[in-house]
Amino acid sequence: MTTWAFGQFQYPTVPLHVHDATIRDEFDRYQSQRVNVSGKRLGYDPEAPTASAEWVKHNLNRIRDSLPNGYCGRPAQQDCPHPNACLTCPDFQTTPQFLQIHRRQAANNQQLIARADADGHERLGENLRRVQVNLEKIIPALEALADESNPDDSAS
Repeated sequence: MTTWAFGQFQYPTVPLHVHDATIRDEFDRYQSQRVNVSGKRLGYDPEAPTASAEWVKHNLNRIRDSLPNGYCGRPAQQDCPHPNACLTCPDFQTTPQFLQIHRRQAANNQQLIARADADGHERLGENLRRVQVNLEKIIPALEALADESNPDDSAS
């Protein structure tokens, strides 16, 4: 049986304390690479007294609210007031892992905007433009984080 955590293969026979430390290290790295819909980096201090609570909260929310392009940061006890509008929600969070998805989504969204405009669907076009504005903030922020994580890749 093979398992995956945070995009990395995990051996099923790893001693539990090593496994937990590896996953927690990956969690801390993930937390340091999050951006919101405005493209702003979300703060995280792995040494803060609240870091363990963040770890537990993340594990619960990630199971419940994984999205194809990021994660929902809304507390588990709160319902979502606007399902399927994640890219305009202040609780949305994403990481460089989803950069290609956001690039594809931005390209597709531009086509949808053009079609809405051509068909005279003004309200739809405005909604899509709000999403596009956020994608145009998210993508460069994720590119910068990816460059920080892989400085050797940017030199080539």
